[in-house]
Amino acid sequence: MSIRPHGRLQVSGLRAAVAAAFLLSAFGSPASAQIAPGRSGLSSSTPVPLIAAYRDLQLFGECIAKSQRKVALLLIETTPDSKEEEKAFDKYVFGEGGSCLSAGSNMTMSLLYARGAIAEGLLRSSEGIPDTFRLAAPAATETRNLHAVARCYAAGNRQQVLSVLKTRLGTPEEVRAVAAIWPGFRTCMPGFTVRLNAPWIRFLLAEALLRLDPTGTQS
Repeated sequence: MSIRPHGRLQVSGLRAAVAAAFLLSAFGSPASAQIAPGRSGLSSSTPVPLIAAYRDLQLFGECIAKSQRKVALLLIETTPDSKEEEKAFDKYVFGEGGSCLSAGSNMTMSLLYARGAIAEGLLRSSEGIPDTFRLAAPAATETRNLHAVARCYAAGNRQQVLSVLKTRLGTPEEVRAVAAIWPGFRTCMPGFTVRLNAPWIRFLLAEALLRLDPTGTQS
């Protein structure tokens, strides 16, 4: 079993025959998001015939969070899109082997999806995170990256974020839930011209809720 970094998620084994065509279009490369000139948008065209692949990703994140908690915290503490983050994920996630994949399986996933799945796994655990991991929620005019955008939105919309996280990853239900919050979410990203898909927004919100002070988020 192995995990390799790439711009998309793949799962091989019993589902390999149908994975290739789906995953190329479903996951794309988060690092090269669809840019829409002068405006931001939500892509609702993500195909979902292979829900099991998303479920494997979610289970992988939950496993890391539960069985390798110190590693999971170390990974989430890194600054997104930094060399520090890249090195940490290369060492702890994209190395060969690992107990969080079933025998005979392998994954090829983007760092963004790996980080998001681990963040959601930590959020679902009952242990919480150290207070030193908490981050403030910036005002909409102060957001400079998508993680800040997510914290900006999540700080005042905890229940709406939870409604997204209650859906199954990669499903039409998730797309509808994200579409419902999109008008509010986009108010935290003035000047951004990036087109996002539902899993990407979900993972950003999961980490946002994980890192925010729970006493400072509105219910």
